[in-house]
Amino acid sequence: MKKLLVILFLIPLASLPQSTSFDFHSPKNIKKFADYLFCEGDYIRAVEQYTTVKNIFHSDTINLKIMLSYSNLNLHKQVFEFYLNEIFFEFEEDAQKLYLKNSFLVDSSVFYANLSNNLFPFDMDQAVANYFLKLRSVYFIETRSKEIKKEELLKPFDILQRREVEPFIDLSVNPDYKSPALAGILSAVIPGSGKMYVGEWGDGITALLLTSLFAFLAYDNFKADHSTRAWIFTGLGAFFYAGNIYGSVASAQIFNARIDFEFSNGLNLFLEQKNYFLPDYDFCN
Repeated sequence: MKKLLVILFLIPLASLPQSTSFDFHSPKNIKKFADYLFCEGDYIRAVEQYTTVKNIFHSDTINLKIMLSYSNLNLHKQVFEFYLNEIFFEFEEDAQKLYLKNSFLVDSSVFYANLSNNLFPFDMDQAVANYFLKLRSVYFIETRSKEIKKEELLKPFDILQRREVEPFIDLSVNPDYKSPALAGILSAVIPGSGKMYVGEWGDGITALLLTSLFAFLAYDNFKADHSTRAWIFTGLGAFFYAGNIYGSVASAQIFNARIDFEFSNGLNLFLEQKNYFLPDYDFCN
């Protein structure tokens, strides 16, 4: 693509009379090159090019593209500093939402505390305030808080978004955890049943068969007066029995940790796909 860009610049140059010069460094052409870099995802160089001409064009679009570039690079501090040092007109609302998004990404708990103490550097109109409420809902979902009711968490979202967000609310409030204590008790009563409770049926059946086998061999050898072998099998059976109880408790804990990971990972992936509920800016078509 970069080679294609060079060719596109050289073709009109070759067609001009030799006495005519083509100014690659004119503000207009620098802006075009910056737009190209932005659309190619080369945000660092795009910012460099935009910065050289933004005071010439005084364009809200350029300023928003710079903020978007910093945001896409996760340079949160630069997003904040740029917003505070620039004046927006057409895209003031969008710039404020970008500020809020990056505040949330830096630390969602600090983000929530900042609103509670009115520490954001701008007054929110209705649209921006509603966007904040969306991020606040995400914060309560993410932290599995029961402080706010489900209806209140869904309120900032439109109908389609509510359908997508609601499953995460349900999972945050009522995760499908397994009780480690119950898993241990079940395995103590019936060896392997705690593993089956967690969903590890193969391990559970194996534990049940092995424990039962060693118990039978111990009993059979005691009955036959083979004390040495009987005690060996008794020890092996006790070892597998105790290990089965411990393993069932550990399996339940691992199961719950996996539930937490999948929830957190799924929520983050959903938010990234939705761009944290920011609009898609059509700057490259």
